[in-house]
Amino acid sequence: MKRRNLTLLAAAVAGLGIASARASTVVLPLGSIHTGDDIENYFNGGTDSTGQSYTSNLGIGFSPNATAQKAGDSESTGDGRFENNPSGQSEILYFSSSSSTASYLDYAAGFSTLAFNYSFSNNTNPGSAEYAYVYSGLNGTGTLLDTLALTPAGTTTACTQSGDAYCTWSSATTAGTNIGAAESVLFGTSPTGTTTGSPVTLTEFDGVELTPAVPIPGALWLMISGLGSLLPLVRRRTA
Repeated sequence: MKRRNLTLLAAAVAGLGIASARASTVVLPLGSIHTGDDIENYFNGGTDSTGQSYTSNLGIGFSPNATAQKAGDSESTGDGRFENNPSGQSEILYFSSSSSTASYLDYAAGFSTLAFNYSFSNNTNPGSAEYAYVYSGLNGTGTLLDTLALTPAGTTTACTQSGDAYCTWSSATTAGTNIGAAESVLFGTSPTGTTTGSPVTLTEFDGVELTPAVPIPGALWLMISGLGSLLPLVRRRTA
């Protein structure tokens, strides 16, 4: 009976290991979208504003005002005007101003950890996205699970190219906070998210990473419950 008990325990541990292995980080791979295009469902099994789609479905969707911007300050090279972005990707995430659309990222499968880099124009944030609000539902709805305060870096990194403004980067993450299975993050100065109370301008985002929330499979819970019910029997047999 002891051997059987240990076998069940080993199986349960192995199952937990499999669940953890499946929770690999999903990184937003910016770099292949034409600069200025609305991302829309490019990473969510659909297309961007020009009808292009990504090579696979990452399950990441965006509000209609989300765009991809390349470095540079001219139409030919892009208008992201950024340097030094930590991820090294050739594009950043930018939300254009809207009077009616909240600026959000969706991950319907649910994520347990969010991390990203951000930069304010010339490292100052008046009128910028000052917070990232993590919600239980899509499109910045449901229960507010966590709030990340976005502040300028203590030391400003000077831009090397004339016209660039996003050269100093900071990072934010929900790591260390149990947010369960969140489905969206809304960027703004208030949870309402629209420019009427929360303009999302003069802020760029880089290296967005999501860790999928992987619940323990129901079958594994049954196995663990069964193991618990066997323990009294093992004690009696031993006695």
